[in-house]
Amino acid sequence: MTTATAAPTVEQIVCEECGAKIHAVHLHLKSDHPNMTLDEYKEKYPGKPLLSATAIAAVKKREAEKAAQAAAGVSVSENTPLVAKKVVFHDLFGLGKNPATLSASGKDIMVTQCAPLPEHQSMVPEIDPNYVFNLDVLKTLMMGLEMRIPTYLWGHAGTGKTTIYEQIAAYTRRPLFRVQHTANMEEEHIVGGWRLRDGKTHFELGPLAMAMKYGWLYMADEYDFGRPEVTSVYQAVLEGKPLVIKEADPENRVIKPHPDFRIVATGNTNGQGDETGLYTGTNLQNSANYERFGVVQKMDYMAKELEERLVSQQGKIPMADAKKLVDFAKRIREEFDGGRLGNPISPRSLIYAAKIGVGKRDFKAGLALAFINRLSSTDREAAQQVAQRVFA
Repeated sequence: MTTATAAPTVEQIVCEECGAKIHAVHLHLKSDHPNMTLDEYKEKYPGKPLLSATAIAAVKKREAEKAAQAAAGVSVSENTPLVAKKVVFHDLFGLGKNPATLSASGKDIMVTQCAPLPEHQSMVPEIDPNYVFNLDVLKTLMMGLEMRIPTYLWGHAGTGKTTIYEQIAAYTRRPLFRVQHTANMEEEHIVGGWRLRDGKTHFELGPLAMAMKYGWLYMADEYDFGRPEVTSVYQAVLEGKPLVIKEADPENRVIKPHPDFRIVATGNTNGQGDETGLYTGTNLQNSANYERFGVVQKMDYMAKELEERLVSQQGKIPMADAKKLVDFAKRIREEFDGGRLGNPISPRSLIYAAKIGVGKRDFKAGLALAFINRLSSTDREAAQQVAQRVFA
């Protein structure tokens, strides 16, 4: 089981509207209070800080980089990408310098911060300042990206497989293209095909070909839902070779990988089939295909302290209540591991339970609506008894 190391808390400010610890008020309003503008917030809470010390430092750093570009005669605008550079791992992710964030030899870990084209910057996800990284998994995934090793991340639903890659892309400024795999997916949906446009047929590149051409991070999500005969199209690409599209016109027939191109995948199983009975639709995969992923990492549920902090921050609830919700989750997962319950509970469901519990002033009602009601009658009764013991 992966051991998560808690990162030191980075200085944050408090949202006066909901009490959440944040770095930037304008980003927090956009995600959590979309009906309130920044001007309305400033008018309602005059004199209250709008940026944390960390955010202010980031703004000053960006302004200094823009000034340096301008001094060098480079045209600078809001859409001008920064120059790709190597940065210190623990500084980039705000983790603090400690033995857990250094290399095995005790040195700083250097990672790449990319410089996407202006037209691709909208594909870079936004940083969530409240996101809590699993440090061990983060280091493994960053190793895969830096060494250009295709990485497969698997685990139960709700453990944050997709989210951690989204946040990695946000911090490293990598345009991210997420492709959801289904049983109906065809090879054409991945590499592209002929399309009729303006009365003429044109070959239109698919998401994989576009990512390879422009240097994006390509996430093959729910990889084990794809059919093996379709996912075999990835094999040459996973080996670092060009993508050959036999049906394409000569101009698009061979797509060579851009230096910044990376391919990763996520799934609920490790390709050997579903051992739990929870993930109907996943397929037993071709071992030769999975062998081409150089790094295979299992994403377990978060360590107790990290999950408590996540539920408190994302659910906007006091830590004491978050501890009770995580205690409930821990007991449910133990019942699931022992074969006494048919479903575990994910951090995502806990966050929903927290938000609903605040609205109803009853966390047991929040758990019922976010998780318990989807269980079988027998499991539902058992889960309700656990909730009653935790919140008695």
